[in-house]
Amino acid sequence: MLPRSLSSLLATSLLVAATASCVDGSGTIEDGADEAILADGKADGQTLTEAEVFAVLRLANGSDASALSHDYALTARVARNIVDYRAGADGTLGTADDQAYDSLAELDAVPYVGPKAFRSLLDHAQGADQVDLGMLGRHDVSVLFPLPAAGNDVLWPASAAARGGALLPADLFAKIGASLAREIPDDQEYAALRVVGLRIDPCFKTSLGGACQPQVRLIFQTLGQTLGSPGTNDGAVHALYNLDDADFAALVSSLRDLVAKAPENRADAPLGVSPALARQGIEGAYGKALRTLILGHVGPSNLARMTFMTRTDSREGTWTLGGFHVQARAATGFPAPGPIKIVGSTRTLQTISNASFGAMFTYDMTPTFADAAGRPGASSFNFPAMSALDRRKVMTWARTQQNPALVVPDTTDCGSCHLAGHVRGGLEAADATLITLDGAPRFLGGSEKISDNLRTFGYFGRDPQVTARTANETAAVVAALARR
Repeated sequence: MLPRSLSSLLATSLLVAATASCVDGSGTIEDGADEAILADGKADGQTLTEAEVFAVLRLANGSDASALSHDYALTARVARNIVDYRAGADGTLGTADDQAYDSLAELDAVPYVGPKAFRSLLDHAQGADQVDLGMLGRHDVSVLFPLPAAGNDVLWPASAAARGGALLPADLFAKIGASLAREIPDDQEYAALRVVGLRIDPCFKTSLGGACQPQVRLIFQTLGQTLGSPGTNDGAVHALYNLDDADFAALVSSLRDLVAKAPENRADAPLGVSPALARQGIEGAYGKALRTLILGHVGPSNLARMTFMTRTDSREGTWTLGGFHVQARAATGFPAPGPIKIVGSTRTLQTISNASFGAMFTYDMTPTFADAAGRPGASSFNFPAMSALDRRKVMTWARTQQNPALVVPDTTDCGSCHLAGHVRGGLEAADATLITLDGAPRFLGGSEKISDNLRTFGYFGRDPQVTARTANETAAVVAALARR
């Protein structure tokens, strides 16, 4: 259930517009101003599936006020409030500050939207056969593996037999040319690499206006001990594998076949560790089938590029980010093999250091943020003295970095993507008026506010890490693969 205080904040911004709307339109359904959709995580005593929530949010995102009132029987006030939220602060749809309903919490926070309004939307979606119970949900397309128990090394190694050879070839990993994890001798790092997560993407783009490249991404980290329990070492490799349209369609079809083996994934839960793998184990029926499927579709034959983040052995947190193009594909913007240039610079490596500890941060980045609008956000110590206008400008930059519709990996520098969440969190801590609910649901780990944690999807020690950017990208993938 969303805290009523946040709902009240949103109510204040929407009621001004809502009061101009009559409440006696063709619809008659509305709830109390702050009435919650969910009670103890359930609606009408029933746990919601992700498919049901997805169908309702799609109606809320795609319907105008007239349809919400006449077709779904909501009062004019409720209909107007739903549309006003989407229009953002400027009150106009189709502008840069538009918001989408990415989570049930966002819809729940709209004044006069509660269980009755939600039920009306859900009944309509069900009656129109718009609820696809076999849809690919967030945990089907972004799979974070549970860490194994001590002595039970069941995660996929980089050397696993895959399409055309080793999953991640040792000679490509060696191109990093530096220690990935300070806790492991350099000559043992490759053997220690394990897949901790995978992501499916039908439309990776090298430019905002570019062609879609279907892709599978694997996230590699090395395992270590954290307070005596299995965890991960800092440093990671992302391997990106390009698929042609036919191969990707076959992969998606097979993933849909796996839905029956992963019933745990059907509940509406924030993106985090795969519920099915957590319940069944990596060597359960779903885990084995997933490994066979993915390793049959990716490998050296279609590995397109590799990116990495190393953690140096220094007193203060210091990381180096970079990557390599591996195979060219001109039709979708992948250039000839070679180091990837950092956006906004001719350099191919970007170094980040953090001179602060805990939630506070003082990041020094070379080369610096490609977008000058983000540069004042490099230190959270700047935020209290900033004007409200300057805070909003930096917040706009941070939220833009987290929006896959506005920024793609090849239009921003590596560090901006990794640091935007910390900048946004620091601004929200300094100024409560900047807090927003807009964004896809995700697991919030204990290390979320630790400034030494630059993970985007994987583990920080043994704490799962899912950034807002990853959750938003996952939501876009789910929507793109929806059949109804």
